[in-house]
Amino acid sequence: MLVCVLGVMGCRDEEKEAALAEAEQARLALAQVKTALARANRESTDLKEELAAVKETRNELQAQVDQIAKEHGSVVAQAGNAAERIKQLTAQSDEQTKSMSTLQSENAELKTLAENQQATIDEQKATIEELQKTIEQLQGTSEDEQDLMEEP
Repeated sequence: MLVCVLGVMGCRDEEKEAALAEAEQARLALAQVKTALARANRESTDLKEELAAVKETRNELQAQVDQIAKEHGSVVAQAGNAAERIKQLTAQSDEQTKSMSTLQSENAELKTLAENQQATIDEQKATIEELQKTIEQLQGTSEDEQDLMEEP
């Protein structure tokens, strides 16, 4: 019996040691889990901070995109206005070119008319000079005749 009791007591010590070993393993596992949890909490905090920074950057970028879109609309409107103004100026330039062409034609006609009038004036001057010469000759002849008439 004593051997049985000692045998049973020996079994209990082994069971106790096994239980203690299991408890120690459980404590170690719990410590590892706590360490992993602390690490996970730090990573979670870091990720939350990074997410906040990403959201802030996204909001800033969205504000820039909105501003660029607004400016783009303004630039497109200005480009449309510029294109319309170019069309107006082109039409005005075409009209001025036509007017210039018309004025050049009129100027050429006036030059031709002036040249023709100058030619007519030159012809009339020549005719007047011839007539004056003829008058002078006639007056000279008439004076000679008068002198002849007075002499007798």
